[in-house]
Amino acid sequence: MAEILLVHGAWHGGWCWRHVADALRGAGFRVVAPTLTGLGERAHLLSAETGLAQHAADLLAVLDAEEMTDVTIVGHSYGALPAALATAHPEISRYVSLDGVPVVEGQALTHGLPDEAVAAAEATLVDGLALPAPDPATFDVPEGHPAHAWARRRTTPMPWRSLIEPLPPLPARFASLPKAYVAAAANSMAGPAAGRAQAEGLGWQMVVIESGHDLPLTAPGETAAAIARLARG
Repeated sequence: MAEILLVHGAWHGGWCWRHVADALRGAGFRVVAPTLTGLGERAHLLSAETGLAQHAADLLAVLDAEEMTDVTIVGHSYGALPAALATAHPEISRYVSLDGVPVVEGQALTHGLPDEAVAAAEATLVDGLALPAPDPATFDVPEGHPAHAWARRRTTPMPWRSLIEPLPPLPARFASLPKAYVAAAANSMAGPAAGRAQAEGLGWQMVVIESGHDLPLTAPGETAAAIARLARG
């Protein structure tokens, strides 16, 4: 059976996949859910070099270290970008964007934002390196939701370089891989909305889940079921 590599989004870590990973393992899949450098339990590794390219290198290293084969890679939100770069690995066989941002060569996550908005965000950086995590309601985990307190405890500042670093040229393999987009019907964020529009325009397989943006936290069962179906082809 195909193996699954789960890639978390901004401010999150491998922790956010706990319930999704448990469900997928219960369905018989081998699942790996690493934390990207500078986030979660690896926040202490944050440096000026921590960005998109390093996060892609994290994933390639995990694929090798775990000796993964026939891998469906799933990138949530920001995670769609390093996941796309990780398709350079020959064992990646399917690419799934989970309410992910657009995958556009040469474009950073901050693309299209007013200069004053970028400057205002930069002024709040922790040690000049990382953007503080917003309230979980920002990514559709409202106050009062069972996962809200969990997200408040576990989210960590996001490496700034990863948000302003343009996406390098995509691996040649990316174009030919089967691709799918799992959309959150109630997403309120502009980046994932643009990612969905891109996927629809390119004719990717589309799955829609009735939830807000943070699908691993607010709809883990439905998310696991969608990933399982896609991984089985």
